[in-house]
Amino acid sequence: KNKTLAMIFQKPSTRTRVSFEAGMFQLGGHAINLSSQDMQLSRGETIEDTAKTLSRYVDCIMARVYDHSLLEKLSESSSVPVINGLSDSFHPCQILADFMTIKEKKGKFKGLKIAWIGDGNNVCNSMIYGCALTGTKLSIATPKGFEPDKSVLKESAKSVEIELSTDPVKAIKNADVVVTDT
Repeated sequence: KNKTLAMIFQKPSTRTRVSFEAGMFQLGGHAINLSSQDMQLSRGETIEDTAKTLSRYVDCIMARVYDHSLLEKLSESSSVPVINGLSDSFHPCQILADFMTIKEKKGKFKGLKIAWIGDGNNVCNSMIYGCALTGTKLSIATPKGFEPDKSVLKESAKSVEIELSTDPVKAIKNADVVVTDT
């Protein structure tokens, strides 16, 4: 209540903008929509200076960007929390929504198996981390050459059981949930 969220959109989105804006309004706060063209970023201001400036005015920043390193620089220079609304490496808000739906429909995470069918992209990388945090098994089928980030797989290996293949039929065998993407 009475908090202000700055929303930086390098990459446009209907669902991200509307959900954050509506959520802030419904919780008694306010959201400010900012495209890169609306700010000094378009005139050469650094993301570090933008973070410092916004931190003086708002309580939180959500950014939807192309390059994940930009989000990291924003977060390092900000004195307020920064939410990843999407980057080329991760899409945690999508996975939070997916896991909320899984919890609503299945009532649990432990003992479930999720099958991921599609590219090993930003959403897949976030799904791996989500499964690691919830104790959910994950079977991933991607086309050859489109596997998830190796560092994400390595980092999560201790916390989640992951099967990798190029065969979607194999991936969905005994799955409780099937998630598809590009």
